Amino acid sequence: MTMDSPLAAIFSLLLLIIAFFYLFRLVGCRTQIHPFDAENEVGHGLMAIGMMVMLAPTDWLSPDIIRWNVILFALFTLWFIGRLFTRKPLLAIMLQTPGAHSTVRADALHVLMHGGMCYMFLLMSSMVLSMTQPALYASCIFFVAFAFLILFYGREISNDLHAAKMDWLQCSANIAHALMSGMMCWMFLDMISMTISMGRS
Repeated sequence: MTMDSPLAAIFSLLLLIIAFFYLFRLVGCRTQIHPFDAENEVGHGLMAIGMMVMLAPTDWLSPDIIRWNVILFALFTLWFIGRLFTRKPLLAIMLQTPGAHSTVRADALHVLMHGGMCYMFLLMSSMVLSMTQPALYASCIFFVAFAFLILFYGREISNDLHAAKMDWLQCSANIAHALMSGMMCWMFLDMISMTISMGRS
């Protein structure tokens, strides 16, 4: 990835703001968000931090850091897959507390997002893997999926702006999701371009 590009620095700053935004939602906005789902807030905040790690200069990233991020995002992917089948936040089930039922759409989007993060860190951990044809095809699929997410969240933002009473917390979350989806598109496109150019050399 083009870690040293000015665009990477801009993205890192935006991701830091997004991470603090989700911390704000998690800590200070429980009574204003209905229904409130702490697992969603933690998942989005973790994704923003993980993307900041991806954009860090190459000499800052040790193999252990990349490996632990692969494991972390694999576990979060499995966590949200579990939610898809249970139809409820898993933390509420584990603690045997009442909790709102989660939606298929939200959990499926988290599976895609965290799965994409895990896969990107996996590619970063192995140059040999990233050069294979199946990996290139998978990167193209992720790129298209995140491109569709940009359009999806763009529509959600438009709906928020045209609502009779705008929910600024929800609109801000949709903007954050759209920005993160755009950054993931950029990262996968960068990985695809690098793989193709190295394959030709």
